[in-house]
Amino acid sequence: MFRDQHRFVTGIILLYLILFLVFTGLIVHKYNIIDKLSVGNSFSANKLLYYLVNFLYLDDFHSKLVLREGLPIVRVDNQKSLAQSQGVNSLIKLACTFATDLPPSFFELKDDVRVASAMNRVKAVKKPNQSVEEKLRAEGTHDNEERVKVELEFWQTEPSKPIEQKEVTERISEKNQESLFPKKTVIDSNQALVGIYHTHTAENYDNKGYNARAAAGQRGDIVIIGDELTRTLREKYGILAVHSKTVNDKNYARSYINSLRTAQRIVDDNSDLKMIFDIHRDAIGQGGRNLITTTINGHKVARIMIVVTNNKYLPNPHWEENVAFAKKLAIKMNTMYPGLLRDVKLLSNRRYNQQVHPHALLLEIGGAKNTLEEAKRSSRLLANVLASLINEGI
Repeated sequence: MFRDQHRFVTGIILLYLILFLVFTGLIVHKYNIIDKLSVGNSFSANKLLYYLVNFLYLDDFHSKLVLREGLPIVRVDNQKSLAQSQGVNSLIKLACTFATDLPPSFFELKDDVRVASAMNRVKAVKKPNQSVEEKLRAEGTHDNEERVKVELEFWQTEPSKPIEQKEVTERISEKNQESLFPKKTVIDSNQALVGIYHTHTAENYDNKGYNARAAAGQRGDIVIIGDELTRTLREKYGILAVHSKTVNDKNYARSYINSLRTAQRIVDDNSDLKMIFDIHRDAIGQGGRNLITTTINGHKVARIMIVVTNNKYLPNPHWEENVAFAKKLAIKMNTMYPGLLRDVKLLSNRRYNQQVHPHALLLEIGGAKNTLEEAKRSSRLLANVLASLINEGI
């Protein structure tokens, strides 16, 4: 009887403790309390924070152990419970059993991808004492990106505004058709004018693979998009593009550290380079296909988002030129193919290798819910846009 009461009380206390930690964590994250405390940096760097996060993300087995404390009807595999306690000091085992009726494995740090993701979000917050490598590692996650929409002085279609063919025709007719759509003549440059690489080389479309990604160290669909853009520029316009297929994200946390070397090598080896793009597909955590898909010339295509950074996060001597180029590319894209442009975003807490060239941008071509064929169509339209800019001397 005493044992049952003891287990019930212990279970209730543990459940309330977990609820308290969850709600405290939400409040701390909401109001950035940790950053406002003088001990904020040391707390974030301390293993205590990792331990608390780890404690919140219990696996199925340990979750059942907690529930069993308050609900004895919950069944737990006793053999697994014994296996979890193998090799543990008998005094530690006795203390854990007496105090909480839980095995020592409950209190151990566990290797859980959810914990790693949560810690990445914490580490991604800008701190005064972050080293350059720490900031580059933080770029490996898109969590906590401070995105600001770039205001553009032109008509920009939105998913909520249907595109009328008559309206498009009228707008295009106001411009010089020859300057908008490059002639299909061969330029035959023997020097690469466009650079293409992929920081997240494993990204896939059609939600293919775990988290819409190829296996670690493998090339995903995004490389096919780079190939399609390269091929169209060469075959249709005679514009040579250098496309790096180097895998940069085998170690995801170091993806931007690795891709910086890739981007710098492209720039160093091609003195006539006019522009360089880090091409991704967006994860799109919220919103449906209408956000990332439009119809152009009767075909479904993936919409494109332009991402540009400034010099507030890490030194970037070219940031103003990058922003000007982003606006120019957006205007040309929107004029030639209304609806293809999804957005232009300016980030203040990322650099994304854009210091390597005055015309360096990150392009998100569609999202994980787009099909590969939709993204390939977009890359062909993008080739037409880039050729038009190059013909105009950018």
